[in-house]
Amino acid sequence: MITVKLPQKTEKLLADMAKASGRTADQVAVDAILEAIEDWQDARIAEERVRNDDGVRVPLEEMIGELERREVEERSKKPAAE
Repeated sequence: MITVKLPQKTEKLLADMAKASGRTADQVAVDAILEAIEDWQDARIAEERVRNDDGVRVPLEEMIGELERREVEERSKKPAAE
């Protein structure tokens, strides 16, 4: 359990947002915290990928062709609809 002291103006904005969205202030705060954590995790992953970038690039047309081939292959594995 975490207790957070918010400035009065922030607490008012949080209450307004909660009311407007039909949620409690706790729900809005938890959602905001989770979103911030997810953004932080995404940034860490992006930074790691940039560090490990080998410089190899695939042309868009080649990638689209590969994805289309995979889609056709996946469709062929599924049984036909009855």
